[in-house]
Amino acid sequence: MSALRDAMSHAVLGWVKPELDETLRLARAEVEFFAEDTADTSRMHFCAGYLHQVQGTLRMVELYAPAMVAEELELLARALQESTTSDRDEACGTLMRGTVLLPDYLERLQNGHRDIPIVLLPLLNDIRAARGAPGLSESVLFAPDLEQPLPQALPLPEVLPWQARQARVGDALEQFEQALSAWPEEGTPVNTVVLAESTRRLLDSVEHIATRRMLWVASSVADALRDGALPATAMLRQAYAGVGRAVRSSQQEGGAGATAPSQEPTRQLLYLVAQSATGHAALDELRTAFALDAEMPSEAELDHARGSVSGRNRALLDTVGAAVKEELLRIKDALDLHLRTGAEVSALQTQVNELGNVADTLGMLGLGVARGVVVQQRDSLREMVGGQRQAEVAAELGHGGFAPMQP
Repeated sequence: MSALRDAMSHAVLGWVKPELDETLRLARAEVEFFAEDTADTSRMHFCAGYLHQVQGTLRMVELYAPAMVAEELELLARALQESTTSDRDEACGTLMRGTVLLPDYLERLQNGHRDIPIVLLPLLNDIRAARGAPGLSESVLFAPDLEQPLPQALPLPEVLPWQARQARVGDALEQFEQALSAWPEEGTPVNTVVLAESTRRLLDSVEHIATRRMLWVASSVADALRDGALPATAMLRQAYAGVGRAVRSSQQEGGAGATAPSQEPTRQLLYLVAQSATGHAALDELRTAFALDAEMPSEAELDHARGSVSGRNRALLDTVGAAVKEELLRIKDALDLHLRTGAEVSALQTQVNELGNVADTLGMLGLGVARGVVVQQRDSLREMVGGQRQAEVAAELGHGGFAPMQP
């Protein structure tokens, strides 16, 4: 089912990819304009609007991890608009890098490769860090299909009057919460037997399908925890605390007609199962039911996916490279003219500023080595203009100081 869903998403992506590429190009243009004139915050307003369009389109085709990247980029653009970032230049560079790498990842999906959200985590956390937000954990990008049917062998809850059912659920929930309270946040639960028993009692008592699915997963994991097949981690305890809150909320809303609980505890529990290589009957059943093995990519798949977000967008760099080379040639011509005419050295201040703009462009694209070369040449020219170096520097700059840029 997951493979079919991925195939459909990728087919639709092929239809909307040209529009996404163009919208991201417009977003990049706004970043460039803003970098040249940071007082014009309207540029970030337009940039955020373009990124919001990208996010909506990606969610429409059910590519949720790339949509998260677009969402974080939009929030970063808003932060730049409101001047709430601690380092504006770094934030601009991160924003530009995100709009460059996102099309590369989408191109990989368009070519038929599977969506591997985990490789987007470093990019997501870099974007969040640029606006001062805390990083995300790997589990956030773990997204199995949670709409799986319950096992046919699972007994149905006993038919009881509503008040009697509420009382039974209340008793089981009290036992569950007592077991959880005896589980230190950084330690081993005191009695895993009681935890497993109370979780099973809850499963046997509730009627709501989504709540029963969550409790089936929780009960299976509790059995494995009781048998020593899973370690008692802080994340596991957090997941069970979420289970307790979800059941309590469902009980307060009342019966089978209650609102579906949050799927976060179920997803957290399944992530821990997917991360575990221990064999256990209950865990194996969950792995099969939710296709968890398919959710965990191989090393070869991870390496290929990482390559799509660590390389450079060739089309973009070809465009930027041509513009940068043209700018550098213009600066060289100005230096040559200066050497031939012997004009006032102060007239070269314009070229100092232009070199600074070229360095900023290269820095926003993450081309640190190329940026370093240009910064060095800019500083040399600035010292010459300020009278700190001899005019012979102009000859060095004008006759080979700038090598053609190779993206």
